[in-house]
Amino acid sequence: MKKLIVILLVIAVAVAMIACSQPEEEVPDDNNGNGNETVDPDPQVETTEVTLYFMNKEYVMTGNEELEKTVKIEREVNVEDKPVEEVIMEELKKPDDEELYSALEDIEVISVEIDESIAYVNMSGEKLFGGTLEESSILTQVVMTLTELDEVDSVQFLVDGSKRETLMGHYSIEEPITREDISN
Repeated sequence: MKKLIVILLVIAVAVAMIACSQPEEEVPDDNNGNGNETVDPDPQVETTEVTLYFMNKEYVMTGNEELEKTVKIEREVNVEDKPVEEVIMEELKKPDDEELYSALEDIEVISVEIDESIAYVNMSGEKLFGGTLEESSILTQVVMTLTELDEVDSVQFLVDGSKRETLMGHYSIEEPITREDISN
């Protein structure tokens, strides 16, 4: 019986030592000490309406020149703390209709900057491969969409931060491309 009491006493002391040695976690005080935490039931999110151009999937699949190549979509987007041109490039990767196609879905856009009415679109060269239709689709989507912004007249494409002759070997991107260049 004495052995049982000694064993129970050793276990109780061990448990007490372990419990007392754990540091107490500090709980952050998010309510500024007044006990009243204010939560905005309807937080204001900054949104803007943008115009996006996606490729007509039927045109891409069939090559039928009688079909419209692009489809113009108006979309309300959340701009938060990002420049609208960056948000637009993210949105161009997400067609919201199965009849639409985006040539940009797998392309990494490193940055987009606007300077003196030229949008500089810097893309990673990692997945820039394809035929003339793929390259034409990327150029068309980006130029048509970004030139919808009042402050953009043309788009200069960069690959990994540098000017190149072409994106995929088919169309010149050495100079900024205008909306008129795309429609010709």
